[in-house]
Amino acid sequence: MEILDGIHRIDAEFGGRPLYLFLFLGERSLLLDAGAASTVPAFVDPYLDSLGLRARDLDLLLITHPDLDHQGGAATLARANAELEIACGALDRELVSDPDAIMSRRYDAFRADHGIGYDAAVAASMRTECGAPVRVDSAFEGGETIDLGGGRELRVLHVPGHSAGHLALHDVLTGALFSADCVQGSVYLGLDGTPKLCPTYTDVDPYLATIDHVEALAPSELHGCHWPAARGDADIRAFLDESRGYVEHVDALVRACFTDARDGLTLRALIECVNARFVAPWEPALAQELVYSLHGHAERAAERAGRDADGHVVYRLKEQP
Repeated sequence: MEILDGIHRIDAEFGGRPLYLFLFLGERSLLLDAGAASTVPAFVDPYLDSLGLRARDLDLLLITHPDLDHQGGAATLARANAELEIACGALDRELVSDPDAIMSRRYDAFRADHGIGYDAAVAASMRTECGAPVRVDSAFEGGETIDLGGGRELRVLHVPGHSAGHLALHDVLTGALFSADCVQGSVYLGLDGTPKLCPTYTDVDPYLATIDHVEALAPSELHGCHWPAARGDADIRAFLDESRGYVEHVDALVRACFTDARDGLTLRALIECVNARFVAPWEPALAQELVYSLHGHAERAAERAGRDADGHVVYRLKEQP
């Protein structure tokens, strides 16, 4: 649907959750995120066709961050359009271009030290949805302006926390911010309205700084890739407060779990401890997704607590035996 003049939202779905991609049309066209490998034929191509367009008509594909439901379709679009310029955040370039790097450095990052990872069948499916390797032509650091012509200028923001190089776009004409996954509320809801996924930021302090950055920007509208649009100051502030409140709540739970354990916790034990203290705990299969944020909180807790009188790290995260 066209949500603002010249800005279209492509309503896709992945894993039972909504997935929103955004198409900006001016004298040049820009697609914000490519979805997973299966998203392009299922959702992107049909939407472009409804506008009388094809993948070959796209000028720029901007990948906000390296996750399979955001970059997995990039190679398919590149095969259909050899002139397509592909861009991402400077700090995410290797992961966006190399799906094997995403699998090893993001989705399998906690297996060696902590024994936490996806089983073989799930990992194989994820690797398929990551798509093929793809060239990245441009890398943004934040602060750049993309001029699409016809009065449409987009300011590029560096908004880390979920990934090191995460990008967002601020539409100068309307004041709307297209935030992808840089701010995540307290839950990912499915198409059926039930909780499907917890927030998956990885670096706590940059994530909190991103929330503050978005708040200071005071956008007219906030469009994420998995959440309903927030419009107006009250709705946007409520979503940002929800996001910040979730981080603060989880941080307190992490510190409480470490305090109770005294001699440290494995990452798996920390996940179980924090999950048990939620008002509505996640089922075990979904609780594993807490690994991304809780690893970040554990590192933050250790850094802030320092060492005890014997020189031991307080709030110590132990490796899995």
